[in-house]
Amino acid sequence: MAVSAPTAVADPAPDPVLPAALADAVARDLGLDPQQFLDRADAARRLAEFIATTGSGAVTNAWLDENGRPVVAVAEGPTHADVAYAASAGGFEVETAPIEIPAAVLDVVQPLVDLLPFDPSPIAGPIRPSSYLGGDSFLAGTPAGLGQRCSLGFNAVDPTHGSINITAGHCNPNTAETGSAALTGAYPMYGSLVGSKFGSFYRTSQSHNDYALIDVDDANVGEFESNAVRVPGAAPLHVTGTVDPIVGAPVCKSGSRTGFSCGTILSTGQHVTLGENVFDRSFSTSICALRGDSGGPIVSGTLAVGIASASNVGDQPSCEIATVFSMLQGQRPELFATPINDVLADNPGLTIRTS
Repeated sequence: MAVSAPTAVADPAPDPVLPAALADAVARDLGLDPQQFLDRADAARRLAEFIATTGSGAVTNAWLDENGRPVVAVAEGPTHADVAYAASAGGFEVETAPIEIPAAVLDVVQPLVDLLPFDPSPIAGPIRPSSYLGGDSFLAGTPAGLGQRCSLGFNAVDPTHGSINITAGHCNPNTAETGSAALTGAYPMYGSLVGSKFGSFYRTSQSHNDYALIDVDDANVGEFESNAVRVPGAAPLHVTGTVDPIVGAPVCKSGSRTGFSCGTILSTGQHVTLGENVFDRSFSTSICALRGDSGGPIVSGTLAVGIASASNVGDQPSCEIATVFSMLQGQRPELFATPINDVLADNPGLTIRTS
């Protein structure tokens, strides 16, 4: 159903204290208390805004260091002094842009890097118990139970389709039919039972970014008006806005398989290959995610950062086993994600629900 304007509908702004389940995950995975998590998320937000204001030509990099301090690498050139002064005045540490590695050196090193073991896998999987809201489980497929189990992402409003949900593109098992009469349906899960269809995939992206948009059926619009993300049975977190990924920023994902789990952003602009698809705008995190968590929302503080896409431990039975298994291989659990602001930029007029 078309709407006159993409006006978000949301509950009143809640108390800023994190939900208990998320606070526990922040303490367990990051060693931070709720206020430290929110403070570091706010520092990352200010960094993202500074980059947007000054431009990537003046700021070559920005990150939070291990102590949560915001750092800006300022490019050499005629604007260096002005940008460095502005960064310092904004409360950021200033570093000179790092020396670039010569191409000849990269040519020698890259083949060695390519030999390192790494196998990212889509994190959609078998049917599990579920309910509604961001992070909750649904089946992408048919009412007969054929398809993939994924997690709902951020609730949003599209100027043409009305109420929608943003999830992962690889969750759609029938991408060739997206936009046709044979649309993939989205169904809630109740234990091992498939509920009534609540929507259909109307756009699926598996180039550059991994995301899909689910058009919510008219009869179910009221169930998708919240701006909250949660795990089944736990108090929700209300999303207040969006932010670009910043290296070092603390982030948490909500997924139907593993609930809330947290880590930090490791890198941005990553190339991730899943089958025949290459995503070149992904960011990576030190979060553990397993099959079924695909499509779940990733937040920093109360801000939306991205959509869970692929994990290098997605096939493991638990995050505890995944952590040990990856350590034995000299790695660590790593989750790749699609920036939410990229999804919004790809779809003019699309807005996520916020308070």
